[in-house]
Amino acid sequence: MKLGQSILRYDAAMIDPSNTFTMQILLLCLILAGLITTKARLIDENSRSSLSDLILNVFLPCNILSSFFDTSRSKLPSLGIIILISTVTLLFCFLLGKHLLYRRATSEQKKVLLYATIISNASFLGNPVVESIFGHEALVYSAAFILPLRVALWTVGISLFAGGKVSYKKLFLHPCLFATYLGFLVMLTDFSPPPLVSNLVFSLGNCTTPISMMVVGSVLGLVKPKQLFTGLSIYYTFIRLIIIPMTVMGVLLMFRPSPIITGVSVILSGTPAPVTTSILANKYESDRELASKIVFISTLFSIVTIPLLIWLLQLF
Repeated sequence: MKLGQSILRYDAAMIDPSNTFTMQILLLCLILAGLITTKARLIDENSRSSLSDLILNVFLPCNILSSFFDTSRSKLPSLGIIILISTVTLLFCFLLGKHLLYRRATSEQKKVLLYATIISNASFLGNPVVESIFGHEALVYSAAFILPLRVALWTVGISLFAGGKVSYKKLFLHPCLFATYLGFLVMLTDFSPPPLVSNLVFSLGNCTTPISMMVVGSVLGLVKPKQLFTGLSIYYTFIRLIIIPMTVMGVLLMFRPSPIITGVSVILSGTPAPVTTSILANKYESDRELASKIVFISTLFSIVTIPLLIWLLQLF
């Protein structure tokens, strides 16, 4: 059965382009809010650094943990397949970015570009798109696809920015990875946390996106508008939004896993640069201007490319 036909079997999950468009406009509005507050001098260098630490150590770990609360271990075989796809995609992106794509970039630019090539904004932007297509039950597949990204983010990702200063012992005890370990335990034991605990975790986790995007906007507030659209930022956006998801789609259409696995994998691999690119670039004093540019521009262009991916999926 073709993928498009399988998608249409989910009566409650018909594709609603307005949902995708709304999520991306929301991201851009949050970036704009950060830019305006910076211009109004409500956010300065010290507050930006404090917000970054708060995101990395409190809000994002809660966001990670909350994604496991609705995951059932009964789907472990299928989840294993999609985790494998995600892991292979990560490896492909790492090798492509490290050895081929960014040879002319400076060392600081390479850190930002390689990180944002390996990691995507699959968590915030991808989840709503997946749910709008396949229904709420598909979010477990989305959570599984994102797991290797979480691990890569807090191991390879941080090591790219921190260089030789990174301590792998500290990395594996980082709050975000600890939240991932705890999430696995919740999933494997089918444990349901008390309502007070789950509501607290969800509430803190929901702070991740708005505050992260405002931090991105605050950095953009330091950049002149004419400097946003550079050859390098456009080049990266083409790689992130076109080359990577189309490669994933081509390979999966050859092997033909289940339609829902194919659809979720392609959609999540085609999401824009993650907001953590700007957060980490700011924290480790890397090229934070480039980081904010590619987050903004790739998010802007994904308004067109994600619906395009959805349309292509329906053809097969």
